[in-house]
Amino acid sequence: MRATVFWVCGALLFTGCYAQHRVGARPDSGGEVADAGDSDAGATRFAGSWLVDQPAHALYEAIRYSLNVDGRFIEQCSVGLGSESPRVATVTRELDGMRCELVGPWSARTNDELAVEGACDDSIARTVVLAFEWAGDQPRTVTVLKVDGETEGWSHGPFEWRWVACEASPMCDAVCTP
Repeated sequence: MRATVFWVCGALLFTGCYAQHRVGARPDSGGEVADAGDSDAGATRFAGSWLVDQPAHALYEAIRYSLNVDGRFIEQCSVGLGSESPRVATVTRELDGMRCELVGPWSARTNDELAVEGACDDSIARTVVLAFEWAGDQPRTVTVLKVDGETEGWSHGPFEWRWVACEASPMCDAVCTP
């Protein structure tokens, strides 16, 4: 899986697609910004350091990411009590078990929608759109809205995930310090 992720990231850099990504542009839009007002506000809300964890998993897993304003989605550090390196930021298609790991680049469609490119098991990059329901400055829930236009059959699992905005929570440094 890591080889696939590195291959996809390398291909994005080599072809220039990665460099062409602009904050506010939907990854699946060819770089066009649909509504600059909404995407700018969303970019401000999502830019920064995030901890994505699975608090109910017996072998606790967490990864801290930096969502840079230039669209980069960078893994800063990870923690897992199991033997493998954790892959927390993934979505799975229920039909066939296809899994996509969020690797970036990212963009904000609105204050409540985050689009991130995913590297999938079949070596195809897909745009994963997440819907955030907020409780103040922290997400209450994060759900999979669609993956490459498919609105049905994708989810995160089998354990519930939590997204924590690190600027608003001291928990991040206690769990994983880059």
